[in-house]
Amino acid sequence: MYEDFGTIINRGLRSWVRNPNICIPFVLSFFFEMVLYILFFGVMGLLIFSSSSGTIIDPAAISQTELLSMAWKGFTDNIFLSALLILVFFLIGVFIQSFFIAGAIGMAKKASETGDTVLSDMVTSGSKNIFRLFLTVLLIVLLLLAGIIFMVPGALAIGDPGLLIKDPEASLQGIGVMTSGAVLWGLYIIILNIVLSVTSYALVIDELEPLEALSESFHFFMKNKIDVFLIWGSFVGLSFINAFVGEYIGSRSLLVTGLTYMLPVFILRPLVTVFWTRLYVSRKGKKLYNPADLLSGPDGP
Repeated sequence: MYEDFGTIINRGLRSWVRNPNICIPFVLSFFFEMVLYILFFGVMGLLIFSSSSGTIIDPAAISQTELLSMAWKGFTDNIFLSALLILVFFLIGVFIQSFFIAGAIGMAKKASETGDTVLSDMVTSGSKNIFRLFLTVLLIVLLLLAGIIFMVPGALAIGDPGLLIKDPEASLQGIGVMTSGAVLWGLYIIILNIVLSVTSYALVIDELEPLEALSESFHFFMKNKIDVFLIWGSFVGLSFINAFVGEYIGSRSLLVTGLTYMLPVFILRPLVTVFWTRLYVSRKGKKLYNPADLLSGPDGP
């Protein structure tokens, strides 16, 4: 069932209001990520500071500079193990996110098709798609990192980093090339994010393999450029506004800080998931429910 952009936003909003439980995957993901962060920093702290702890006489008397120096020395002395821990925790984090993102899309799909969704839809969709989505996210990360090629000309122009530190003016041209490369890399990341916006939705909704999902997302973008950009831009804009409020107003109010911190988890991410899901399902000509029919009573909506 094809729907124009305005109808997708209107009915998607009604569908989200009817199913606020779509926020549950994001809340659970946030909780598990926080636990993972605490474990990561705890393990890294033990690894980095364990070799230096014996030389500390009065921990309270250590300056910030000395603390950073100790942290850097501990990190460099255990560089390979530190890198391994970072990689392991990163992969675990991506795996956890893959389950809950797939679960949220499954719930949004069910809500868009039938009008209602339950927590078991999250478990079913997450379990079915977790590994394929995990591989897809890793492929996207590799594609994003491939943009580092834009930094190569600048690095070659600068040459020896030691000379840059000793005489920055001698490498002004190289710094300019490096800056241009960073800007190009940033543009590459933005464009890739837009083009691949519906990759996870294509994978979960159509049960595609990773490479098929990437290809489908590209073709979907080429056919629906304006709609894809509008949803992507709206989400980025709202996230920026939320971050701005949290930074400048939240600094004077603990309540505002808490609200801006939790708004993406409880509202923005679930809502945009419903929008993306409804857009994809609509443009693929699949079955959709009109939430207005489900919300209407004897006297109409």
